[in-house]
Amino acid sequence: MDEFKPYAEAIAVSDEKIIYVGSKDAAMKLKDDKTEVLDYGTNSVYPGFLEAHCHPGFAGNMMFGRAKLSEGKTPEDYLKILKEYVDNNRDKKNYVGSGWSDDLLYDLNAKQLDEICPDKPMINQSSSGHMMWVNTKAMEAFDINEDAVKQWGTECIHVDENGKPNGVLAEKPAIDLVKRVQPDLAQAKSELLGFQKYAFSNGYTGVYDAGYQLLTSHDPRAYRELDDEGKLKLYSYCGSFVNDNTDTPEEEMDRVAEEAKEYNGKHVKVIGAKVFADGVVEGHTAWMLDDYVDKPGYKGVRRFDDHEKMVRLVKAAAAHNMNVHIHSIGDGATKAWIDAIAEAQSETGNFDMRNALAHLQEVTPEDVKRMGEYNVMAVCGIMWAIKHPAGFAQEVAYVGEEKSYNAYPVKSIMDAGGVVANHSDYPVSPLFSAIQAFCYGVLKKLPSDPDDYIRNIDQALTRHEALKTLTSNVAYMWHEEDRMGSISIGKIANFVVMDKDFMHDDMSEIEKARCLATIVDGEEVYKA
Repeated sequence: MDEFKPYAEAIAVSDEKIIYVGSKDAAMKLKDDKTEVLDYGTNSVYPGFLEAHCHPGFAGNMMFGRAKLSEGKTPEDYLKILKEYVDNNRDKKNYVGSGWSDDLLYDLNAKQLDEICPDKPMINQSSSGHMMWVNTKAMEAFDINEDAVKQWGTECIHVDENGKPNGVLAEKPAIDLVKRVQPDLAQAKSELLGFQKYAFSNGYTGVYDAGYQLLTSHDPRAYRELDDEGKLKLYSYCGSFVNDNTDTPEEEMDRVAEEAKEYNGKHVKVIGAKVFADGVVEGHTAWMLDDYVDKPGYKGVRRFDDHEKMVRLVKAAAAHNMNVHIHSIGDGATKAWIDAIAEAQSETGNFDMRNALAHLQEVTPEDVKRMGEYNVMAVCGIMWAIKHPAGFAQEVAYVGEEKSYNAYPVKSIMDAGGVVANHSDYPVSPLFSAIQAFCYGVLKKLPSDPDDYIRNIDQALTRHEALKTLTSNVAYMWHEEDRMGSISIGKIANFVVMDKDFMHDDMSEIEKARCLATIVDGEEVYKA
């Protein structure tokens, strides 16, 4: 990924930095009796993969503390999984599950959960992370009542035929519930280390935590303590959550800047604010410019949508040399936030903030162009952009064929001068694989998938472009292009060793690729 030296035989590292890239003979001349030699034979070494948007604490919590509803497909499957989970965890104060399919939200209710768990709160997060299925005890414990319906409306607090909450929640009231059953500091640290181990096994050396206190208020402290203890090796860039339409954007950014002073260390860095503009198409909560096809007169849920406050937040972030990272699925949300970013940057004269719009399912041609014009980072789930039978028909039913077929315009954004960074949104999405992301970027499907999975082949990337979305483009988004993203002299010695050549091997072989080793700061932190 170094444009001046795209291929080499050997790398030399000293004091955690790359000091030489080139021939094996020249590199071996630097060897002395203290040098460690790592010989990976004819395998391929790449810059460590970088993840542009995920949720490490949430992922660790799912690995160690939740019922895995993703193993089921129907409400009956979910209830069977949850009953077994309850039976095996009688000592828990609360029960938490994750992974039910959002397209079943109208088939779920609290009474189903009450039959297996009538005496303790139970909350179950959907696969998108934006929906929650809870029992009556949880609604009683966490004030999900008629007052909540009045505050949030029936799109966020679903109701039964009598107008009372039925146990299905969406967006902020759903996401806020997670903190009500949060792990303690020791558990938060253990869960972050569990995620780190998983990330290294997949070749990732750096990640962006999109709202590092969304799951638990302990995660910021957990990051810093692990860093101080020398246990945090994964480079972790964090966005601090800011509430929808906050009345005090300047004070919020002052808070984020103070968090940076308190928590930043060698491997953890708070780089700005994380906000939600909208929800998700499958939950009828993405903010669209046009009406939902199946709901005339309805354009979705608008979360952080006050233009004046949006501009103030971006300007306040600029004052602290930080940025704003925005969850934006619908074309309405994307247009509104690019409007705000354009106004704020034009007023401050700072066009190098690298504010980011994440997900970008629906984007108008005009805003495709404006992403590049205003240097807005396009953080895209390239792995989501397939015509999968599990979700594509629902998408068409909700927003129509034209929007659905033209979703995730990553190549168009690149061609218009925009910077595209690939994300998994793990564990909201179950795929955390640079290998699969690469295949989806180049082929718009996996080699083993049928051709009718291809949604929009005109948005396919070249192999080099696909690798950039996993390395150098992400480093640029973090203002770290001088330290990571390519194997170049002076950069941090972060690498991944793969058993396939991404630039030349047949794509069917790349799909089978394995991560053989991951190196961080010149140290081998994972070996298969």
